[in-house]
Amino acid sequence: MLWIGQGFAALGTQITTLALPLTAILILHAQADAVGILNALQWLPFLLLSLFVGVIVDHRRRRPLLILADAVRAIVLGGIVVLAESHRLSLSTLWPLVFLFGCGAVVFDLAYFAYVPGLVGLPSLLGSNSRLQATTTGAQIGGPAIAGILIQMLSAPMALLLNALSFLVSVGTVATMRTPEPVPKVSLTRPWTELRQGLRLVFGNRLLRSLVAVSTSYNVFNEWVLTLYLVYAVHTLHLSPALIGLSLSGATIGAFLGAMVAQTAVKHYGLGLSFLAAVAIECVAALIVPIAPPDTPMTVPLLVGAFGLMDFGASLSGVIAVSVRQTVTPNHLLGRMTASYRTISYGVIPLGAAMGGWIGQWVGLRLGLLIGVIALFTTIFWAMVSPIVQLRQIDDVQPIADVRSTKASI
Repeated sequence: MLWIGQGFAALGTQITTLALPLTAILILHAQADAVGILNALQWLPFLLLSLFVGVIVDHRRRRPLLILADAVRAIVLGGIVVLAESHRLSLSTLWPLVFLFGCGAVVFDLAYFAYVPGLVGLPSLLGSNSRLQATTTGAQIGGPAIAGILIQMLSAPMALLLNALSFLVSVGTVATMRTPEPVPKVSLTRPWTELRQGLRLVFGNRLLRSLVAVSTSYNVFNEWVLTLYLVYAVHTLHLSPALIGLSLSGATIGAFLGAMVAQTAVKHYGLGLSFLAAVAIECVAALIVPIAPPDTPMTVPLLVGAFGLMDFGASLSGVIAVSVRQTVTPNHLLGRMTASYRTISYGVIPLGAAMGGWIGQWVGLRLGLLIGVIALFTTIFWAMVSPIVQLRQIDDVQPIADVRSTKASI
């Protein structure tokens, strides 16, 4: 049921990734700085709420939280569609709705991460994460292209309606699950102390500390690039919504392949080398985006290849990083660890979106993109100095025995 629900939700989310900013660009005539604010507000809840939600996740059953989060996101997207179709949508109304959508994403993301290990068991974790990621990205393969066609044929807001429906499908499938989930025995008595536990866990463990540095560096500058790309594609490359969707479809194909080969790559080349190579691929491929020539037959194929390679590397490195984090962290601390991790690594995404929009508005879209891509290369440095490169297999990861003793990592 989790597999089915997330397959539908992933397809819908891919549509929203394109339809939300294009609603602002094509209907509300937003410029680069306004799109930067839009993207920043969608990710801001990860900075403001993750630590608190993580504590809740560790003290509540996770399945009801998954249902609640998807229901909220479905309602928010439905509200945007109603406002747009009644000609009452504006940036001032879209921005708070996008923030609320991000709040639902925070709850779902943290609860989902903590729920999976108990559902499948630690021995099956790497393979399960790989298959879940492959299924999710496989469902997304047609997402950007479908979104582009829908936006061109109908409208960007109406394309959001499909995502709202996909979240309702997810609500229904997760609600029908009958796998027992015990109520956590630990009561919530010292919330501030437990907030600090999550942060101490991330910063006290060498593996977690290095992984959060890699994620933070990639997320802030990748969001910079993605924020500018949609405005750049419309105004500089002169791509239609359908061609923009087609160009982004390479990302989901690459992500699917990256997830599919993760287990094989680790088996043949080792955990550390596979992780380092994946990070290098996702950063180097981004160089193609700002140098792709406009108005040529090769423009879209080059962009498809660029985003395909970027998400191939991101998916491969992501499967490895998630499996390492889930292995090193005790189950009863997964919510707080993930919350602290997301607060840092996702908390910088609003900064990347705002910076990208502002720099692009100031120096021009192409140069702004190039600056963001060059900055993205700092991710490779953080991967090279990470202790994860010393690991051969997931069994080499030493779980943390006590949250008060988090200095040892491998």
